[in-house]
Amino acid sequence: MTPQRIAGVCVSIVLTSVAATAQQVSPSTEAQPSSATRVTEGTFPTSGFLPFRRVERTTESGGRKVFIEAVETPSIEGNWHRVVQVTTETTGTANAASTRREVFGIDAQRQPMLMETTESERFATANGTIRSVENTWTSDINGQHALAARRIEETRSVAPGQQESEATLFLATPDGLRGSERTEDSQYRVAPTVIRHESRDLVQDLNGRWQPIETRSGQTRGAGSADRISEETVQAADLTGTLALRDRVVTRTSESKDVQEVVTETYSQGAEGFVRSDSHLALLQRVRRSTTLTADGGRDVVEEVEARNPMAPSDPMRVVQRTVVSVRKVAPDRWQTERQVFARDLNGRFTLVTNEREDTTR
Repeated sequence: MTPQRIAGVCVSIVLTSVAATAQQVSPSTEAQPSSATRVTEGTFPTSGFLPFRRVERTTESGGRKVFIEAVETPSIEGNWHRVVQVTTETTGTANAASTRREVFGIDAQRQPMLMETTESERFATANGTIRSVENTWTSDINGQHALAARRIEETRSVAPGQQESEATLFLATPDGLRGSERTEDSQYRVAPTVIRHESRDLVQDLNGRWQPIETRSGQTRGAGSADRISEETVQAADLTGTLALRDRVVTRTSESKDVQEVVTETYSQGAEGFVRSDSHLALLQRVRRSTTLTADGGRDVVEEVEARNPMAPSDPMRVVQRTVVSVRKVAPDRWQTERQVFARDLNGRFTLVTNEREDTTR
């Protein structure tokens, strides 16, 4: 269990975008104060789902970055009602930074209520290792704040072109913090255009021993000046704890002046509706994404997901979901994004299931 899961599903959705935005402060922008506001409104054509609005505000100056994100839904009066807010403040540089993130829910009186606090420190040690320590406190039903999790990550260069990292998650128990999950990664260059990577996910058993539950290994190679092929093999623990081949993921990327094409194919043991006893993998899913740059600096993106019918896995694959994204510049400092997701209904027809409009001002 990760710290995000502790705070609940709604909070974890917010934290996903916060983590991507507030990991570090860019040294190149420290001397230039800047701010940005992004408003995203989402609607669902089908009944039973409330529309939502997400408001993001970012300010940055002098090595300090503040990111505030709020998720709102309509109240019974018809006004936007805030349901969760995340405030993240980061100071420092890429190699030495501190971050404080606070997650607020809204109580019955519509007052902010602190649900989770995360503080992290990222710094370089004397031997060049980058070390990150993150502590997360959550509130119980009585409003008491208690340490719930700690995550420690170390990244080091072991040789030219080779990097290793290890991240361990500790969760609170009645006897104190106890190791729960660990991830080990390594990345190294084996040729000028070939990079290999390997990773292991482990969990700690009742005897305190780390047991691998999943491994990933693969490589990315350049097939030309603008083409790349990435292959990854996934092994997962079976019921006996033995690692066995589960998936293989192949991603092909090609780029031209204004167009990028990405095709990702996932081959799986269970793609045919049953788990084979041999090592044969069948195609489970194919994702095609095409991105075209526009003259105003925007872009058009079309992504299609092909998959098997779970009720008839032997049938040919077909497109089951389509996402269309359009980004347009409407003013010198303003951008608008429209994102639509279509899926097949019970009759096999494509219908609009999600519609988002986003307005960004810088």
